[in-house]
Amino acid sequence: MNRDVKNYEGLYFVNEFGDVFSYPKKTRKGIRKLLLNNHKQGYLLVDLCKDGKVKKYSVHRLVANAFIENIENKEQVNHINGNKQDNRLENLEWATRSENQKHSIKTGLRSAKGEKNSQSKLTEIEVLKILNDKRIYKEISKDFKISIYTISDIKRGHTWNHITKLKYV
Repeated sequence: MNRDVKNYEGLYFVNEFGDVFSYPKKTRKGIRKLLLNNHKQGYLLVDLCKDGKVKKYSVHRLVANAFIENIENKEQVNHINGNKQDNRLENLEWATRSENQKHSIKTGLRSAKGEKNSQSKLTEIEVLKILNDKRIYKEISKDFKISIYTISDIKRGHTWNHITKLKYV
């Protein structure tokens, strides 16, 4: 099953396996399978040319745009099995950013713990210092520029509890 690449109709098409092809041109006979490039984050990219301008596109988005209806207008494409290079139609789904992030944590592609969490304002070393600090919470919070409530949560093991067992290291 083949579908034209959106905005490149008559120039390129994609199949349900994630392969991208160019249609025959006046200067070249036959259909040509395009070479894919690796992105530094692990996704496969392809160069498409139209009106003399070349642009890079992620293959998973080309497949999703061609085959999967996006009735909820979700902004990202999720790889169901977690493999960013598996661009088969059956492995792709539209997702919100939140859904995509939760899926990456659930599948183990990303850790939400500690300093690996994008919202973290502390490093694990700083948490260890806070755990061993005997001063009042107000003084600690000023030094680390975080709230007294965050200090309390750390000290009681409500947050960063994967570090609390290292408290006396």
